[in-house]
Amino acid sequence: MELKVNDMSCGGCAKSIARAVTAVDPAAKVEIDIASKIVKVESVLPSERLVAAIEAAGFHPTVSA
Repeated sequence: MELKVNDMSCGGCAKSIARAVTAVDPAAKVEIDIASKIVKVESVLPSERLVAAIEAAGFHPTVSA
């Protein structure tokens, strides 16, 4: 799954997002590109659950195509 997180602006933001995802799925693989504001997640969980976890961390992700 690929997410666009326009309000991610720094390494601290990226760490918060990665922590939020791995809190709900410790086996998730998370790749973050701060410059393009893209978060790629490989997880067995449904995208809605991952988006909710990132939103709970204070960010506003949208699912990319």
